[in-house]
Amino acid sequence: MQNNTENQVYAGFFVRLAAYIIDWIIVGCVLLVVKFPLWIATVASPDNFIVKDFIFSYSVKDIVLYLLGVLYFILLTYFTGATLGKRAMRLRVVSSEQRKMTLFEVAYRETVGRFLSKIIIFIGYFMIGPDREKRALHDRLADTRVVYYHVREIEIPPTVVYRESAPIYSNGPMQGQICLLYTSPSPRDRT
Repeated sequence: MQNNTENQVYAGFFVRLAAYIIDWIIVGCVLLVVKFPLWIATVASPDNFIVKDFIFSYSVKDIVLYLLGVLYFILLTYFTGATLGKRAMRLRVVSSEQRKMTLFEVAYRETVGRFLSKIIIFIGYFMIGPDREKRALHDRLADTRVVYYHVREIEIPPTVVYRESAPIYSNGPMQGQICLLYTSPSPRDRT
């Protein structure tokens, strides 16, 4: 379900989920270019500092892969307002104040905000459903909205219904008068 306020149509849960899946497929494919050389370095030297635990249970390899993945989201959102997945679904991230977001705001939204959205069984993402403006937890923290872009309002002219009588059938299954309904233009205008 989408809501429309001030000529902005807020994107719902499922369209945002589809955009996120598209983004992670793209990130996964691009990171294969980085993962393959790191895998070769791991096989060649298992005691390499790149694969040994560095911070908690994370190695340098894990940190580099995380940073490259999050840079995709930060840089595309900052410079274009949307990642490739969001563009495919015709979405963009906008500030609630109708201004360009700062790099810090985008970085905060894509790192800390997304982490907090995922922390307890993805409850931060499920907040999109009941929220009137379709905001997830990271949208609330960064004061952003995800909206459809290039939404045109289509003016539909009112439909006029004309009633015209048809011949009366006196016997059989269609007894009585049959009315034919036409929508505009009037049948009288047809030549």
